[in-house]
Amino acid sequence: MNRPEITKHPTKTKARHQFHRFKIFSTANHLTSTIDLPLKKSTVKDASNNKKKKAATADFDTSIRSSAGLQSLKLAFQSASILISIGLLIFMSLAAWGATKNAMNNYWQVITFTMVTLLIFGLCYAFSNLIGQKSFMFFVGILLVIALIKIFFISIYAIHPTSDFFNYHYFAFARSSGIAWTKKLVGVNMYFPHVMNIAMFYSIPYSLIGTNYVTSQIVNIALTFFDGILIYKICLRIFNQQAGMFAALIFSLIPAYFMYSTLNGAEPMFITAFLGMLLAFQTFIRRDNSSSSTKWVASFRDLAILSVITYMIRPTIGIWIIVGFLYILLIRWPYKVPVKFQMKRLLYFGGFTLFFVLFSIFSSAIFSQAYKINFASDSVNNRYSLATGTSLATDGQYNQKIYNKLDKDFKDSSSTAEINQKATKDMNAQVKANISEITREKAWPKFISNKYAAFSNENYGYNWILYNTWNKNKLKKPFVESQSALVSFSTIFYEFMIILSILTMSLILLFRHRVNESMSTLNRVFYLSLLLDGFILGSMIFEVQGRYHVILYIPLVMILGLGAKILGERQNHLTVRL
Repeated sequence: MNRPEITKHPTKTKARHQFHRFKIFSTANHLTSTIDLPLKKSTVKDASNNKKKKAATADFDTSIRSSAGLQSLKLAFQSASILISIGLLIFMSLAAWGATKNAMNNYWQVITFTMVTLLIFGLCYAFSNLIGQKSFMFFVGILLVIALIKIFFISIYAIHPTSDFFNYHYFAFARSSGIAWTKKLVGVNMYFPHVMNIAMFYSIPYSLIGTNYVTSQIVNIALTFFDGILIYKICLRIFNQQAGMFAALIFSLIPAYFMYSTLNGAEPMFITAFLGMLLAFQTFIRRDNSSSSTKWVASFRDLAILSVITYMIRPTIGIWIIVGFLYILLIRWPYKVPVKFQMKRLLYFGGFTLFFVLFSIFSSAIFSQAYKINFASDSVNNRYSLATGTSLATDGQYNQKIYNKLDKDFKDSSSTAEINQKATKDMNAQVKANISEITREKAWPKFISNKYAAFSNENYGYNWILYNTWNKNKLKKPFVESQSALVSFSTIFYEFMIILSILTMSLILLFRHRVNESMSTLNRVFYLSLLLDGFILGSMIFEVQGRYHVILYIPLVMILGLGAKILGERQNHLTVRL
């Protein structure tokens, strides 16, 4: 069932009706589907088409209500997911504030940045509420100005990459310069194929533009600009234009990520690929019973390609596969949906899932063939991340001693098989030792609390800029002196995002019967809550860093966009009355 072409919008729209212009005559759909497609009414030219009409619409007979018991069960699961998200965000708010409390000693500074954050949120809301359809280019212009500010920053602030950032740059430089990736050159990164994948992606613009480090910085700034547009497009599909603009502007102005995106980190690339997956999934979920096999296969293809790209950058994207399955199973419908259609959609998504699982299982062998290097098994990487994530001494963060064990196993082994054997044995032993230590010390509550604080910390933007600052940079001293201000601003802005998201989800869940298109709205909140639950709980199993929670910005700003939409409708005296 394709979306009908709209040739003219009515000037007055009733609250629960959508009008669409078909080729023969106009019809009002008295029910909007939860997948954002109007339920198609077949046009009839003569009596001979009556049979065809019945055949076309029989599968989606809106007069047959969905099972009340089944919908109540699904509602219970959706509510539980949203409540879990609210709980996790409350603890994250406390953890993020506690992690940077040393930077919050200056109360006047806290008050000042609180007012600045209020002003930013207020201006973003006012802009998104007032702008019209013809001002899209003006909105893009604002995103472009934000990107140009970053360009100006990197032009005056010299960076000398370290740690992972150096690896991305150096290996991209080597590949684009024709230097072969060998076992000696790659070294301990044989355990981490995603490092080489990221370097491979950066080597493409290096080959086209130049191998200067600034090239990768400009690429990330461009990707973050493009991310804002993608967020707008996604929210425009599921909410409205105001939600899209508000969400995109807030995302583009997050202080910690604003700073971090001027480096050559993997996160901007990862976020872009992830947003592409969300867009492809939206297209998939909007398929209906009349969609051709070609369209279903196209959705399968898009999801498969984007999932591979995203996995190459961050393997944790596997969490989203579980989220997608849960959403498809627990989405609520106001009418009875044919079992045949539900099975078709599940089969296509199941096929995609099977493809993803097979790729992840054989990814090490695939990357080895692609780069002509024998990478270690993926299980070694997972065990290392789990060993680091259970380190009591570092609160689940990077542990030099554990890393050194991997390095020693690499140097002491003569073959990849031996590396896998030694590293697997050592990492398994390390995980057992870590868990025994935490249990023996009765430190689980403290360990989880400290680890959650490390994961939620908004100082990553400032810290990674500082760690990568060139020693001869004349602006380094004033940047160091601004630590308290920048970290405070980053934390306060993030606290606003979290608290407003908590309020939005709570009010929608509490007053869902008074919200326009309540079932559809709750479906979307449920989907966003699944993203939050999945990426928070999934990330807490393995090694954590402050920058790893960047993925949470996406569902958070979309929830904020929904809040802006509801507030805008209330302000304009439309159908939402909370």
